[in-house]
Amino acid sequence: MKSLTKWEYSLDTETERILHTAHQVSVGFYKLNNFIVLPKSSKALGTNLVIFPDLNYKSISRFWSKTTKIDIYTDPFTIDPKLRSDFKNLLANYKPETPNYLHTKTIWEKAEKEILTTIYDLLPSKKNLLKEIKIYPTKTGTNCSFSLTASEGHMYIYLRDDQGIHAIIEAIITSLTRNDIYQKLGGVWQESEIITDFLVTQTKLAKVLQKYESKEKYIPTIKGTRVKDVGNLQKLSDEYYKKLNVPNFDKPFNLNGLTPEVNNKPILNLTPKEKQVMYLLIKNSNNIISFDQISDIIFNTDDNFSLFALAKFIQRLREKLEKNGVSGSFIQTLRSKGYLLKN
Repeated sequence: MKSLTKWEYSLDTETERILHTAHQVSVGFYKLNNFIVLPKSSKALGTNLVIFPDLNYKSISRFWSKTTKIDIYTDPFTIDPKLRSDFKNLLANYKPETPNYLHTKTIWEKAEKEILTTIYDLLPSKKNLLKEIKIYPTKTGTNCSFSLTASEGHMYIYLRDDQGIHAIIEAIITSLTRNDIYQKLGGVWQESEIITDFLVTQTKLAKVLQKYESKEKYIPTIKGTRVKDVGNLQKLSDEYYKKLNVPNFDKPFNLNGLTPEVNNKPILNLTPKEKQVMYLLIKNSNNIISFDQISDIIFNTDDNFSLFALAKFIQRLREKLEKNGVSGSFIQTLRSKGYLLKN
């Protein structure tokens, strides 16, 4: 098997990396999923750590509002050209440190063929889907994030330089399975991640990985975000949010009469049925809404009921929340029970 992987670092790749991270900060994704956001100087390590450099973001007009509009689900990201240009200039003045990735690159070059073969054995329907993997080393963000255009098989990974090939493999597996979990099973981020964590740690892939990198170097994502002994780090992260002047996501949703709102603004572009479901979810925030309760709104008769159609309805609603500047993950799936709005 010919190597599929290309490595690249530049001011442009680091610009996109930090803007992607800023988007996840501004829509509340990191707060919701228990990530610790701290500046680059932090000594803390772990899969729940997000390194976000302490820059003069105030120098860019309406920076946080603009970052909510970045579409991180396109390949490449859809970013307003002026925001990209302004931030690249800000970053250039900051003179970011070049990531040190040669050691990980050397190991991956040795392991790539065997690992991809093993992944395809575990996921035979995805065999040979990937045609190219681009890895952008970075000093910032989460340990690893990725994008995949499945129709063309081109994937890119942002890999923080304190991480190894476990993180690369986690990104590849997640990219191959996430769309199915979201679109076909109505799953959310946490459920996608736990499936990946299982495949990485509890299948024959784990034995293959041990040949190239110690398993002690890897902490499964969900396990990492559920670590309880992070009180002091969480306090530091909350203080950093205040310094950055990021919108408060402690309780983003509310009702203004019959109108669902997020951050005290009406949620735009909802259909009448979507508006009714959002009203129900917000009114019963942090409580389970059963499939039957939502079905009573979206289906005309019991004969029309379909769990697949219900999951697709909720997925569209999550996508509309993203377009309104808030993470779709605030609507959570409770398997076999229903849905819950974290608020």
